[in-house]
Amino acid sequence: MAGLFKKKKAVTDPATGKQEIVVSSKWWARYRDENDRIRRVSLSTNKDAARKMLADLLSRVERRRAGLDNPVDEASRRPIEQHIEDFEKHLISKNNTPKHVTGTIKKVRRCCNANGWLFPYQITLSDVEGFLVEMRTKNGRSIATSNHYLRAIKSFVRWLVRNRRLVSNPLDGLAQLNVATDRRRLRRNLTSEEFARVYQVARSGPPSVGLPGPDRAMLYLLAAWTGLRRGEIGSLTMRNFDLQSKPPTVTVSAAYSKHRREDVVILHEDVVAALKDWLAKRSPDPDEILFPVAEESCGTERRTSQMM
Repeated sequence: MAGLFKKKKAVTDPATGKQEIVVSSKWWARYRDENDRIRRVSLSTNKDAARKMLADLLSRVERRRAGLDNPVDEASRRPIEQHIEDFEKHLISKNNTPKHVTGTIKKVRRCCNANGWLFPYQITLSDVEGFLVEMRTKNGRSIATSNHYLRAIKSFVRWLVRNRRLVSNPLDGLAQLNVATDRRRLRRNLTSEEFARVYQVARSGPPSVGLPGPDRAMLYLLAAWTGLRRGEIGSLTMRNFDLQSKPPTVTVSAAYSKHRREDVVILHEDVVAALKDWLAKRSPDPDEILFPVAEESCGTERRTSQMM
């Protein structure tokens, strides 16, 4: 007989050595499949949702017994959380950065939860449009942010279709909005005079977010002349620099490069002179991270915007 239950397990308190019974937050289903085997699956923390999911499981069992099973229909009726977990594995397998994977999955989950989708077949264009409209109007998010969410959910749905988990793409007609109509932040390059002031103030200033002034000044100078991003600069050690070559270069390994390939950047002679002077005062070890600002390379995430 099919039914719902809460899973229980014994957990030992490391301090006292005593065991206590912990009940799972999710409801589980127990049912017999088309081969008369007993199955137990995790469903939802919401009991009403769990009941619906169990009813759907039992309906699929009956379809299989009647020989009416469709592989795509079957996949589209699996709990959407299982598909999100598989999509996350797919993003990781493509060698995307942990930050990109985490951000994409977070956006997909938020959209799914806001619309109450339990299965992929429930995804509709109008639901996504409503979610994005509410994000912009009620939550005050920008069009740029709205577009980021749209890209994430569309990439998830395209993956579902490619992997035969949905029959067709319900979001095909949904396009991004023009960010130029809702600029929240106007970006521009610093003038030479402005950059010189930032450099000098950092060079003679006190520590900020754990970095001494001279280190920050060198970081700014290297970033300005090479165009390297925070994560790329945050991965550099002495082994990445070849200051004796003609011309001198710095190499970013593929693991930390934005392009996910090894990048070699030529260094300007003024940068090389400043770098040699800075290194002479620091005498770092060959494998020491020179600019510890990125968690991915050194385990410390520093707020460089706050530093600036």
